[in-house]
Amino acid sequence: MLATPHLLVGAAIGKAVRRPWLALPAAVASHFLLDCVPHLDTHGLFGIKGGPVTRAETAGAAVDTVVGAALVIWLTRRQSRRALLLWCAFAGAAVDLFYNVPPWGRWFSAWPGTAWLGALHDRSSHAVGPDQWPLGFGTQAAVVALALLVLRGRRGHLPDEPAGAISPDPSGAF
Repeated sequence: MLATPHLLVGAAIGKAVRRPWLALPAAVASHFLLDCVPHLDTHGLFGIKGGPVTRAETAGAAVDTVVGAALVIWLTRRQSRRALLLWCAFAGAAVDLFYNVPPWGRWFSAWPGTAWLGALHDRSSHAVGPDQWPLGFGTQAAVVALALLVLRGRRGHLPDEPAGAISPDPSGAF
């Protein structure tokens, strides 16, 4: 799955799950669950089947990650627990960052302490090819839409100050 849905779902989990000790592992788990859903990814769009990573694949992944991160930063700007939402967004996408980005991706895949997670990641992925783009794009569009609904919900937003309101000085002076 592209990075943007992983990032948005991670942040949405951070908003929906009130306890950080539960939200962070849930965001990581969401990565594997989302990858089980048929989806397009940059390798399927721009890569060579069974071949090395292409420049177009790298560029597509970079643009997708930047767009997803910018959306999360913008959508969480008025959230009361913004730090948790940002960490959960990172946790939702971290598996791809750890296993697909050279040079550390090869290390995480080979080291016995983390190789099992990379193998699980590979087994859980249900990427489809460009010939199945309606399915692969549609599932991600639905995931993004649901995450946006959660993130744009009012619960957890800081209240807007009315125009002309005077904010109290933190030092107690007026």
